[in-house]
Amino acid sequence: MSNSSQASEQRQPQSIRHTATDESYGQERYGRRIPRAKRISQAIQNRDLTALKQLARTGSGFQTIRLRRRAWPLLLNFRSLLDAGDRSAAHPDEGQVALDIPRTGLPKSVEYRTDSDATKRRQEQLKTVVTSVLRTYPWLSYYQGFHELTMTYVSVFGSSRPAIEAAKMTAVFLVRDSMSSDLDNVLQQLRLLYVLLKMISPEIHDLLTELDVPAFFAISWVLTWFAHDLNEFGTICRIYDFLITMPPMQVVYMAAAVIKRNENAVLAYERDFAVVHTQLSKLPGSIVDWAAVIDDSYYMQIDYPPTKLQHIGKCYLPNMSAISTYESTWKRLDPARPLAVESLLPQVRNGRHPLATAAAASSDVAGEKRKGNRMAGVMDLTNTAQKARNLAAEHKWSLVVATVASATMLMYAWLMMQQLQLHP
Repeated sequence: MSNSSQASEQRQPQSIRHTATDESYGQERYGRRIPRAKRISQAIQNRDLTALKQLARTGSGFQTIRLRRRAWPLLLNFRSLLDAGDRSAAHPDEGQVALDIPRTGLPKSVEYRTDSDATKRRQEQLKTVVTSVLRTYPWLSYYQGFHELTMTYVSVFGSSRPAIEAAKMTAVFLVRDSMSSDLDNVLQQLRLLYVLLKMISPEIHDLLTELDVPAFFAISWVLTWFAHDLNEFGTICRIYDFLITMPPMQVVYMAAAVIKRNENAVLAYERDFAVVHTQLSKLPGSIVDWAAVIDDSYYMQIDYPPTKLQHIGKCYLPNMSAISTYESTWKRLDPARPLAVESLLPQVRNGRHPLATAAAASSDVAGEKRKGNRMAGVMDLTNTAQKARNLAAEHKWSLVVATVASATMLMYAWLMMQQLQLHP
């Protein structure tokens, strides 16, 4: 595509863009419409990654578990990395994994069983998958939310081996920043979310700034690719169809698109910190047309790529962030010529995360653990505040009681966030 035609496409209204990308791609041949499932199967058979990425971005994505089991391995470059690590050596974070797995349920779906026996079996597979990833790459740190992200792979593939491969590629190349010793770089990405909101919805940005609402309401969206916030398995998979084909920061653009799609509702919120924070955290559940959100986010990253956002916001990501290294590392992957991850990320040869610095290496480990515990505490308090308001609504309690209950916990959470510097 020429530069002039690409610029012309970028200037199109998003509603026009969506129609052009979704409806015109390969739907007819010799005057006959080709069913989407057949187009997907043909692209898989021909190993046509360009066609698969286009199908992943538009319309209903890959539609079924059966097609995703065939398409996702191609898009995630299965078997492109040589295994490393001593899988017999326990990872320090396995204790937390063991606590999180039993709390992980299965999303609603007509494509698989969700009874207690099926759930228990999937939980056992999930533990195998998460543990395998951590032992293969011991320089990665587990975060609460990775198990929810990984459960999608377990549910799609139905067995541990391909789910391990999918989770491994996702951990190393797409959510690596979340798997460092802390979430500082993820929080920096959330600050870029506010920079993006200032560009696409100045009124929402002004509202959040006026009330001093941190971007923490979106952290579960980013850490779990919305799996924590949605119940419908088909919707979660539709989001994954898209995100596995895009650079790591695409989920931040999706977060912005979710907020933008609810712009009128957000601007109508009561001007109250607790109310705004609580309502924002529930926005993913209000989205009906995720294909439109995906399309919006796709063009947002064209109009405002990460480098541009960093320049506008004067908020710069580290050179070894997964966002910064994605293009140079991902394009080198080839299943026909597997590489050791050390050849792509030499910094891990000494057993440290690429984002680790000499200062971080000498930092007090106990202090990092305390910071992580405070982070978990903020998440628990925020969830409890939301539950308080929901419970009050269910029992028709006074709104004053609900607001006091939620505001008390949220303000305590806010004090903890100040210590963690989670404010925008």
